[in-house]
Amino acid sequence: MSEGRHRLLLLINSLEGGGAEKVMAYLAGELAKTLNGVDIRLALLDDLPAAYAVDSAVEVVRLDSRGSLLRSISQTRRQIAAWQPDVVLSFLTRANCAAILARRKGHFRCVISERVNTSSHFGNQFRGRLFRRIVSRLYPRADKIVAVSEGVRDEMLANYQVPAARLSVIHNPFDIARLRTEGARKPTIALPDDFFVTAGRLVPNKGHEVLLHAFARHRNRDRALLVLGEGAERPALETLARDLGIADRVQLPGYVENPHAIISRATAYVSASRSEGFPNALVEAMALGCAVAATDCPSGPAEILAERPAGMTDGLETAAWGLLVPMDDAAGLSTAMDYYDDPGNRQRYAKRAGQRSAAFAPAPVVAAYAQALGSQLDGRHGEGAGSLLQKNVAR
Repeated sequence: MSEGRHRLLLLINSLEGGGAEKVMAYLAGELAKTLNGVDIRLALLDDLPAAYAVDSAVEVVRLDSRGSLLRSISQTRRQIAAWQPDVVLSFLTRANCAAILARRKGHFRCVISERVNTSSHFGNQFRGRLFRRIVSRLYPRADKIVAVSEGVRDEMLANYQVPAARLSVIHNPFDIARLRTEGARKPTIALPDDFFVTAGRLVPNKGHEVLLHAFARHRNRDRALLVLGEGAERPALETLARDLGIADRVQLPGYVENPHAIISRATAYVSASRSEGFPNALVEAMALGCAVAATDCPSGPAEILAERPAGMTDGLETAAWGLLVPMDDAAGLSTAMDYYDDPGNRQRYAKRAGQRSAAFAPAPVVAAYAQALGSQLDGRHGEGAGSLLQKNVAR
């Protein structure tokens, strides 16, 4: 590091895959271009294979926490003590907690970003209740909390004692031109002529079993369903597809290197999630010109499709930018699928989806993060640190 330069440490569990990981990898590179006079290091808590590349201007270090919160805290403390960053920006609950608890090892400004609806994400089992209690104790200690959606912000205020003055909302960025370029490429797997698609880890929060029940009720028996993603629920989903008599029309190809080439060719995109922060895959599908249908779960889908808070949908809602149905409502989701049997309905909502996705272009998002981080540098070093923001920050 050159003398007189400032240091920004980015912290996340890994870049193994997922929406938050994709955003972190992208944001690291953009901040390296945007923040003047700042050295940027990205620390990964777990030593796992990376699904996303990081700009060469960003130094990447891999720790070996192996998914453990206690090891994450100790290794983050060592990283902080050794590198002495001016500001730390963390993504995801474990990294956020580790960053806050590492403050005794360095005098840095702590910015955390909450990427999920914490209460619904962790559930009511013992581990979930424990994490929620930890969050309520630790998050108020951060200098700034960035929520990925208005719904996440509202939940932080209502349930986790986070001061409103320290909370802000910054949505995820979407490079629409790049998405469409990738969408135009040849798919790496053979595709049916007519299919619905969804993308997400095969875990309970994604509600894939509800999606299979809805698809089994869907009146179009010639259509297929592709579920992109991998996870522990695969055996149960494969068994359920057989039990429902739809195994010959359901494909689970696992992790696909370029899912956009598949999604861009889909008849429509459907999501049965029970919990989101700000669903990347939904907006990516919209940017690719897909008509979409989603459950009105906390948080994100209603904010994106209807521009309102979650939890107000009763039956099938033909919202401004896509279809919404109540959470865990297989019959309602099947009705949404039937709605998209009509080519006119699909075309109308595909056009609207593309229009809506433009609201999440990357430049304002990167500018908002750069401004937030610059203000923390101002707070640490006094007036003048704002000059670290290059003139093109709001391009």
